[in-house]
Amino acid sequence: MYDYDRAAEIDRINAALVNIRGTARCADGSVAIETDVNGRITNIYLADYAMDDGPKRLESLIADTHRKALDDALAGATRIYEAEDRGRRDARTRGY
Repeated sequence: MYDYDRAAEIDRINAALVNIRGTARCADGSVAIETDVNGRITNIYLADYAMDDGPKRLESLIADTHRKALDDALAGATRIYEAEDRGRRDARTRGY
């Protein structure tokens, strides 16, 4: 038997997740990254001076900033799931 309510819930969650972005900027402002909840970079900014301390430093800045942006996106996803879960519990409490 197909559960239409569950399917609708999954559709709502997926629709909300598509729009979530996480962002982060390194302390010196030379790297800023935006990711989706899957960790794909959707926007990246590299300042002219980003490589002044060499390619290894830039590599580290990009990796660290990407991780922080992904953490931010995943926090947004967690809020979506928690809100959906609260709604489901509230509906059960009201007898829906």
